[in-house]
Amino acid sequence: MRTQMSAGLVCLLLVCTSPVALGVESGPPAQGSVDHDRSIAVQYTIDREPNQTGHVRVTATIERPRHVTGLSVRTPAGTTVLRADGLQSDGDRWRLSGDARTAQLTYTVPVGLSTTFGQRTADTHNWTLLARQEVSLRARWRWHVGPRPTWNESLALAPGQSGVAGRTAAYIGPHETEPRTVDGDRITLIVPAASDLRPNRTAVLDSISHAKRASTAGTEHDHIRVFVAPNELAPGGYTPSNGASDVIVNAGEPVQSPVNVWVHEYRHTRQTFETTPAMDWLSEGSADYHTAALTYSAGGIDEDQFHERITTERHESADLTQPDTWQGPGAQYHKGTRVVAAIDARVRQATDGNQTFEAILDRLTRRGERVTLRLFAETVSAVAGDDLDAFVRQAVTGTAPSVQTDTLSDRNLRRSGTADTTDRRANAALSVDSSPATATSTDDEGKHGTARSVTDRHGEWTVLGTLGILSVVLVDRQRRRKRL
Repeated sequence: MRTQMSAGLVCLLLVCTSPVALGVESGPPAQGSVDHDRSIAVQYTIDREPNQTGHVRVTATIERPRHVTGLSVRTPAGTTVLRADGLQSDGDRWRLSGDARTAQLTYTVPVGLSTTFGQRTADTHNWTLLARQEVSLRARWRWHVGPRPTWNESLALAPGQSGVAGRTAAYIGPHETEPRTVDGDRITLIVPAASDLRPNRTAVLDSISHAKRASTAGTEHDHIRVFVAPNELAPGGYTPSNGASDVIVNAGEPVQSPVNVWVHEYRHTRQTFETTPAMDWLSEGSADYHTAALTYSAGGIDEDQFHERITTERHESADLTQPDTWQGPGAQYHKGTRVVAAIDARVRQATDGNQTFEAILDRLTRRGERVTLRLFAETVSAVAGDDLDAFVRQAVTGTAPSVQTDTLSDRNLRRSGTADTTDRRANAALSVDSSPATATSTDDEGKHGTARSVTDRHGEWTVLGTLGILSVVLVDRQRRRKRL
């Protein structure tokens, strides 16, 4: 009896834990195919439309992994679909046909992204500058048990087009590139012929290079692309997706400024932490503070300019957790900068200069949680080794605190803070829908949003059912032993 029971249990274990029962494929993936098997890859190939200024032609090629059982996409607003291969129309969505693993959708889409601060991209008779979110599809999918699929987007230029395609931005038209290698990584300045770059190219690259060497928190990309926007577009800068490696900066922006936009946008490329709406200000406030500090430490501004920037009284009474109450969007930049400066000074003082605000950002990034005010205050206290909870909460929600500028006056701010840079988590902004509304953010300064894809619960119930059966068998076996 025991032999038969054991044999039956072994068989049940083999059946219940087999790849077929769990809905996954047996055997290791082929070498070099891991990323392909784990992600839905979509490449947007961009082509200019000479006879339709203001629009580009896009061919989206979608590669679906085997464990994704259903996939549908929705095109951006204003799209005209020209051709669909391997896709069927279903209302306002396009669904992959049957078992098709590859599909293509060709469409024209308008270009001309406008934000709170003006127009950031454009398509003209001579050139095109675009952000990926303008042309990207919004997707929903289902999958069986196995690795959670990701939505992996990339940009490419059509054959014959002269330009540069990054991960989240692209330029087509006459241009020059200015490369720089920093600690083995690349920075490429893309300068359109249609732009009048006011600062010296060398000065721009020097400024970003210094910021790269001095920064420790967040993702350090092996290739940063800095797209110079023609002067006719909005002043300032734009990062299509925080944590990604592409930035757009207007050609007229200076380098020797407390609000050095070239450095500000670079800092956004390192920001892979996510925040709740009440803490969205942290992205801009920390970027602006470190912009002033890094430009000061590089000799681009003097001490008075640095202190004036970090002690600004503009929006000093704003509650940063309540953006609906702000008198304009400047609160996150001005009061945000002062709050971060005040916290940085307190942390440096509490740790004899051994820890800084950069270490706070590093911890928040590594936690991998959405940053709340509670988590932010806890992290500040942990880094400082002192209870600063009340100070942080008052600083963020009440009147901005004074800044101990003497603590921040040392020009040796080249090392922004200690941070553990091992095994850093890379952030992926999934372009997927959890509802009919799009989950792709087109926020003004490139704040990205992540969304949960539609989940097929079948796989989870398969695992739970298997565990349930095993539990019943083991309990029954134990009872039989007691009877004997």
